[in-house]
Amino acid sequence: MPPRKVRNNDSSSEDEPVSVTETPVAPVLMSQTQLASLLAAFSSAQAEANQKLVESLLTSHSGTPPSVNSVATPSSYSGNLVKCTSRFDGSSEYPEAVEAFIDAVEMFMNCASVSDEMALRGLPMLLNGQAAVWWRGIRHEVTSWSEAVKRLRSMYGIPRPPYKLYRDVFAAEQGLERADVFIVRVRSLLAKLPYQLPEEARLDMIYGLLHKRIRKRLPRDAVSDIESLIEKSRSIEESLSENSTSPSSSCLPTKAPLALSESAQQHVAPGSSSTPSPSPPVRTARAPRANSPRSDQCVSKSDNSDKKLFCVYCKGRGHVRDSCDKLSKRSLSTNSGTVCYNCGEKRPR
Repeated sequence: MPPRKVRNNDSSSEDEPVSVTETPVAPVLMSQTQLASLLAAFSSAQAEANQKLVESLLTSHSGTPPSVNSVATPSSYSGNLVKCTSRFDGSSEYPEAVEAFIDAVEMFMNCASVSDEMALRGLPMLLNGQAAVWWRGIRHEVTSWSEAVKRLRSMYGIPRPPYKLYRDVFAAEQGLERADVFIVRVRSLLAKLPYQLPEEARLDMIYGLLHKRIRKRLPRDAVSDIESLIEKSRSIEESLSENSTSPSSSCLPTKAPLALSESAQQHVAPGSSSTPSPSPPVRTARAPRANSPRSDQCVSKSDNSDKKLFCVYCKGRGHVRDSCDKLSKRSLSTNSGTVCYNCGEKRPR
């Protein structure tokens, strides 16, 4: 760098010598590693400064200083179990009741942002009867929500291995129970398995356990899922119940058309030019067949009563013991004397 000339006095003449001041510049020697570390330190310092600036802006807007390591207090929770409508009393015989209760409470916790600590504190509000008495005895031993759920399942929900669940499923077929209730019960048992069965396998199991009256009217190929099986089997049972409550058809009277025709002839005005309309043809009752089910219904009561009479003495049908001819003949023959049961001889009285 050339030396810089500085003029001390502007009024001085050109003949005076000019003083020259030289500023020495120290050379900067830095390796590539040192330069990289310097740039990294500079960038980290800049990032910290930016973070502090953002925190100061957030603090000024919220009015409360941010607490990074602050411990949450019960007053800061946003939800609780006050509005939860699920209740459990422990009186149900089915282990599925406690599972349904736990699922409902956990779903409410997720929707209402209820913490585990608040759920543990509010659990006594959801228990009634025997379950409330049981919880009162162990509440000091339970310290977390997961432990409370585990205690509930061990007390009221008996865990069963898969082979026992299959035994429960195939233990009994559908009887007098409604089809929709039976299907829901079997589906809940299959849902307890530790692994997931395919939809077709579950549908085959449930369909095979249905009553014959359902399987006869609903083919397997007509349903593709369990919900459609529930709907169609319910409609079949409703139609069957309607048919059973409808009045049964009886034998038609044979003299009714004749009586109607005679009454119609009586109401014709005498001396009228119009001829009475011919009476409808009377259909003669067809003789019922021997194997027809209606022939059994049309049998007269007298025939049924005669067939039901049975004599206990001569083992004949059509009369009773009091009107039995054989018994009356024997009584007349035995009135003459007493018969000895040892020798069979008659002795006079």
